[in-house]
Amino acid sequence: MKVVYDKVKDGVRILRCFGYDGQVELPDRIGGLAVTELGPYAFSELVRRQTPGEKYLVEVTGGQTDGACRMTERPDDGIRLDGGLADEGSACYGKALDPGEDLVGAEALADGTPALGGDALRRVRLPGGLRKIGAYAFYNCARLERLEIPSSLQDLGAGLFTGCHGVEHLTLWMLPGKSCLKEVLAEFKQTLRVDCLEADGRLKAKLLFPEYYEESIENTPARILTQEMHGCGHRYRNAFSGTQFQYLVYDKLFPHIQVQEKPELVTELVLGRLLYPVQLMEDRRQIYESYAASHGKEIFRIAKREKDPSLLRAAAEASWCGEACLEAMLEAGRDAKDPQALGILMAVRHRRRVKQAGLGADMDRASGRDDGKSLAPEPKRRRRFSL
Repeated sequence: MKVVYDKVKDGVRILRCFGYDGQVELPDRIGGLAVTELGPYAFSELVRRQTPGEKYLVEVTGGQTDGACRMTERPDDGIRLDGGLADEGSACYGKALDPGEDLVGAEALADGTPALGGDALRRVRLPGGLRKIGAYAFYNCARLERLEIPSSLQDLGAGLFTGCHGVEHLTLWMLPGKSCLKEVLAEFKQTLRVDCLEADGRLKAKLLFPEYYEESIENTPARILTQEMHGCGHRYRNAFSGTQFQYLVYDKLFPHIQVQEKPELVTELVLGRLLYPVQLMEDRRQIYESYAASHGKEIFRIAKREKDPSLLRAAAEASWCGEACLEAMLEAGRDAKDPQALGILMAVRHRRRVKQAGLGADMDRASGRDDGKSLAPEPKRRRRFSL
């Protein structure tokens, strides 16, 4: 992937990305400088605002940190971006663009590499040191599905995710300081699944925020417009105290989603809270467990949709998953003709039955009903034959 960027006071600002696979993973550093900003209209198909100043073009390799930018060959007009601090073998060279060369608004580079933006964008991972995103950075990225951002974002531009109706998953790195989760959630009205990760990459919580929409109704005699809210998503998006997410408020909203949403979506929310019970109170746990135990088929469908056998196994082995719940999952697996899922569920059922049989034998011995003789095999009788 190649990026166009310029330098700001505290680091580097990404202005445009070029690539083929629709996936963007921006590096944490370019030429020894931290990537701290994403420019306005950075991933929009149409760029309506340009930033003045000197710009650079460089090729980056995602996932690396310092020294993550490199060219395949040192350009003749290249400049060393790391200020000579790195060894010659790991030096980072970039091409300084001509002031009249407009690559920020270009649809492709001279070598044919297309711009990553608009409908071409599928997934984006922003660096952990990012502090600011310019206005309309993701304008009309209708096919954007997954977004991974740090919680430490401080400045979100206007209209940031306008037209991004396809976003379904948000991964949030929980870093120290104020969280931007509330501001980001306000940008999306569709159903959004949020994975909260610790700084070391461990999954802390899985949250689901249902969709909602507003409707304006005209009251002609009174000459006023009244706003009506549909869906319970706005309630879940307000489960905050300042910028801190409140799990207790989130859990208390369960009756609303239980009435207004489909059972499969409700079950998905319940599973996320039961498998990652951050600040989950005992009374709320019991409500969630009771609901999940009566929706075995929905559990199977969620695991199949997510292609996550570990989710199916964890639910089947949970203490709240009774015989009826397990049989419902097995029935759904047989209907779907999924041999892998059936193997997992049948193995869990077999272990349960073996355990129950062992507990039954222990109880018989403890009560004196079994003196141990019944465990010894009866001797076989010899049959005598006469001619």
